[in-house]
Amino acid sequence: MTDISSATATTETPYENIILIPYRNRKEHLEYFLEHSWKLIQEHLPKTKLVIIEQDEGKLFNRGMVLNIGFQENKDKGNYFITHDVDVNPNEKAVELYKLIPDDKCIIGIYSSPCVTLGGILKIKNDTFSQMNGFPNNFWGWGVEDRALYNRAVCHNFKISFNIISRTEKAAEYFRIFNDVNDRKTDSAYSSRDSFEYRVFQKLPKEKQLGHIMSSGLNTLEYTILEKKELQANVEWIKVHI
Repeated sequence: MTDISSATATTETPYENIILIPYRNRKEHLEYFLEHSWKLIQEHLPKTKLVIIEQDEGKLFNRGMVLNIGFQENKDKGNYFITHDVDVNPNEKAVELYKLIPDDKCIIGIYSSPCVTLGGILKIKNDTFSQMNGFPNNFWGWGVEDRALYNRAVCHNFKISFNIISRTEKAAEYFRIFNDVNDRKTDSAYSSRDSFEYRVFQKLPKEKQLGHIMSSGLNTLEYTILEKKELQANVEWIKVHI
């Protein structure tokens, strides 16, 4: 990876970076992010678009699928994608990490869990996300989709550069983290999903790993756009039904 100051855009796209925020029922967090974090990011990375993808009510939240939708709707508009939880707010020190450029074989974990996953904030090249087939779409409720993405990266031999790890003293030097709202509901498949992604997947032959990856992701994505609008310059809000 390199610093953005010494790199050039890989393709002719409207934006260098597109930030994807998976969203539902976090109004206070989103308002804070737009007022503080987004302004700071714009100052340091002016060729950046922010996309907020809101899942409608009726089903458990599906973070991975919501992020897939944000990518699918903007895949021709940005060179690099940054997945970003709405309750994690960078300071100027942290924003410098957003300028790092992942190459064809690298994913940058800007703010990551100590559980060795690709959650929180990560930066990834457009083509790299496509090659991994994005996140699985069938993980309803909280958890494990970030481990599944990590497994997809390892299967494709992508290098992962981890930077700030959550729940450490260093994390507090880089980010303001809001307390999670206590609604982390899981579905009935959570335990088996967790066991498979953490203990089974990497023991499978490569062919079966690839088969599992292609069974759910960008290639099987189905959704309906309920509403789409520009909240402000370079900020798009999409409400989706899945």
